[in-house]
Amino acid sequence: MRIVDVRATPVFVPMHHPLRASLGMEVGLTRVIVELLTDEGLIGLGESNGGSELAAAVFELRPLYMDLDPMEVATLVKRFSIYHVTSEQLSKTGAYKLAGAAVEMAFWDLIGKIASKPCAELWGGRDRQEVEFAAYVFFRYESVDREGPFSDPAFVAEYALELCEKNGFRDVKLKNGVLPPEADIDTVRRIREQGGTRVRGIRVDPNQAWSVATSIRVLDELKQYGLEFCEDPTWGLDGMQRVRERSAVPLATNMCCISFDQLPSAIDKRAVDIILGDVHFWGGPTAVRSLAKICETFGVGLSLHSDRELGISTAAVVHMAAATPMINHAIDSHLPEQAADVITEPFVFKNGALDVPTGPGLGVELDRDALQKCAKSYEARPRRNEFLDELRPNWRPHFPQW
Repeated sequence: MRIVDVRATPVFVPMHHPLRASLGMEVGLTRVIVELLTDEGLIGLGESNGGSELAAAVFELRPLYMDLDPMEVATLVKRFSIYHVTSEQLSKTGAYKLAGAAVEMAFWDLIGKIASKPCAELWGGRDRQEVEFAAYVFFRYESVDREGPFSDPAFVAEYALELCEKNGFRDVKLKNGVLPPEADIDTVRRIREQGGTRVRGIRVDPNQAWSVATSIRVLDELKQYGLEFCEDPTWGLDGMQRVRERSAVPLATNMCCISFDQLPSAIDKRAVDIILGDVHFWGGPTAVRSLAKICETFGVGLSLHSDRELGISTAAVVHMAAATPMINHAIDSHLPEQAADVITEPFVFKNGALDVPTGPGLGVELDRDALQKCAKSYEARPRRNEFLDELRPNWRPHFPQW
């Protein structure tokens, strides 16, 4: 069997309400859906972050995967890992990495279909039938031009508990860093006091918005509420190390350690307790499996990061978690905030978890009508800075903010 053709379709899916983060406002998600076609009629599905630029990278890199047998996924991974980058290409390296992740994901989907096995079985064996997730809670806007009550600590705390009640989540992740730290403390306090034993763990993610001094002060205030961990409170490994030396709250990251060359320094500095792997940013499923082995070797915790995945990537995340015992924290997901999907049977949370798909490969099918609708939404969408906060026209992200 050989790969003979590829389709790469940029899509846009809006959020129910614009989400706020220290980098700005997230009104939706832009993804590229990759389809690899074989000479025997099978189609492998992949997905990654980005729009037309990423789709262009998928096509540009065709010499690395076209005409390969899908079973030669190890060859594919080696080709992507040693791909020569010239000075003219350096600005594209991020797109190449994300494109490679989507293509590799589609290879594994094909391998599963050929072998009639789910990806979890191919990635080490399924150790669980369902994978637990956390409620992902944001300060929000009502719309791109109306603030509404959604950024009030009382509302956000109530919404967190509503998500837990509706979906069965036991843990809450608060995306914070957009308001003064006192508002973050107030929100966490309300979640803990109102949630009681219903909420098992609370984690916060300021996206590096705090200074080292603010991080230490705020985490000292928050530790009484039993924080599971704090994700990226401040900028860089040096800053994280200084916070970790002064705080008992475990620190996680998906910003200061996102590649293998950064791991030695992160481990040596003891700057992080938990790394949030990502099947896209780390370069694909094989990279995350390698990351899990390194974390196990050095006693670093591991979970998986969410960057607004649609159903194809969500399936990959669920398979990865089901096959990786090292992933022992509830995973993030934006799914409850997203208004659409491109698969025929979108995922539904039950008891705070998603069932591991049992079909071959990723175990999901593309809804072509939904794909075309989301592709038209992408084409009709004005090109803009994705994180621009339109309700704060003179605001620009900077670190630290507090």
